[in-house]
Amino acid sequence: MQFSLALMKQKKLEEKQLIISLCKEHTMRKRPMYDWSFNSKIAIIAEVKKASPSKGIIKIVDPAEQAVRYQQAGAKAISVLTDSHYFGGSFDDLCLVANVVTLPVLCKEFICYPEQIDAAYLCGADSVLLINAMLTVSELQMLYDYAIAKHLTPLIEIHALSELDTVLTLKPQYIMVNMRNLNTMEIDYKTGTEALQAIPSSVIKICASSIDSPHLLRHIKEKTGATIFLVGTALMQAENPQTFLQELSNVC
Repeated sequence: MQFSLALMKQKKLEEKQLIISLCKEHTMRKRPMYDWSFNSKIAIIAEVKKASPSKGIIKIVDPAEQAVRYQQAGAKAISVLTDSHYFGGSFDDLCLVANVVTLPVLCKEFICYPEQIDAAYLCGADSVLLINAMLTVSELQMLYDYAIAKHLTPLIEIHALSELDTVLTLKPQYIMVNMRNLNTMEIDYKTGTEALQAIPSSVIKICASSIDSPHLLRHIKEKTGATIFLVGTALMQAENPQTFLQELSNVC
């Protein structure tokens, strides 16, 4: 499946009128805001992820039922893919999840204009993803400020150490390092680990992508100090996602 950040950005811009229509339809947020904070030794952000560019269809599930399973198993937050082109998600999925859980919810989307942030807020998200590699410096600044103004927590995603200086100028509370290079779709633990290690202690670091075992989670935690992990594909593929999530959460 062909994928590029530039192509995805163009697709999202083409969808702008649909998102504006969605915002007109959902004029009020139905759930309270949940604080995006973690105080446990290991915190798992459990992701509802039906498909991906690298895997194709992973598993078709009821988003709300899957999210409730995650919450009951001890997830500290829920991530919902809203992109339909490559991930099989939607803002409807986000609404369904947000209305059944009492955890912070991340809108995982390729955000490149403010109306997407409006839609995330109205559908119940507490946080939005901003991918540094997809945005110019001015776009990232504008969208970061816009999310803050909506009282949403922006998670800025990077992959490599070379991106860190630009992102730190925003003085973010959180930085998420994706072990997958979105331009090549290859997993690169070395590059991702270097980026995680370099994040200042004043910033909360999150590790994302290809966490598929307690052993790997422990290894990354010991090398980088990361204690928050976003896990999607492995949870979706697990025969018993609740048990697997508990195994990840219990890593010391």
